[in-house]
Amino acid sequence: MNKTDVLHRIHQDWLVTIFRAETTAEAHDTFEALVAGGATLVEVTLTTPDACAVIERLRSRHGDRIVVCAGTVTTPELARQALDAGAQAIIAPNLYPAVVEIALGRDAVAIPGCFTPTEVADALRCGADIIKLFPCDMVGPEYLSYLQGPFPGTRIMAVGRITLENMQSYYDKKAFAGCVSSTSMGLLKFIRAGRYDEVSATMRRWIDFTEKMMAKGSKR
Repeated sequence: MNKTDVLHRIHQDWLVTIFRAETTAEAHDTFEALVAGGATLVEVTLTTPDACAVIERLRSRHGDRIVVCAGTVTTPELARQALDAGAQAIIAPNLYPAVVEIALGRDAVAIPGCFTPTEVADALRCGADIIKLFPCDMVGPEYLSYLQGPFPGTRIMAVGRITLENMQSYYDKKAFAGCVSSTSMGLLKFIRAGRYDEVSATMRRWIDFTEKMMAKGSKR
């Protein structure tokens, strides 16, 4: 997939699943269970031990069936390592222009973290493809409407305590995508117990909910 394809998939499938693993083996097993449950957009945080190996394995095993994003990319060197491993999108918790520049230079999707209008404006000047609104739970879905006023057409990814109860609200406010963590999904108890069938079943419920939400057409 090229960059245009990746952007299309992120918007089309909407739900990005994030997992911050304690061990490499835990990351491998959990992401496989998530993909088995229907996840097509996954974020491997670079705080995960040997995260680049996890990215490489996902790309090798699943190819274009999924989009693999690198998350918590806080330095240019981490961005380069993630891209070398095959990451298709670089997601950061903050705006670091050098990280955005590296992603753009490698034809990857650049998704810096922003919270204020000033940060959004700076990110757009840097060429960011998507704005990661983080932490979105501090301001709520209505804030997306306020940002779209001065920055019409900006692709905004909502990140921060996305739940089954509030997901529709963010979608209705034209969130380009939404990110859900394993914590918000209630997966940690299953992961730590090695009950990966439950991880897949939970993922399947979230995917079903997302698909039904998008099929309604809502107010977009």
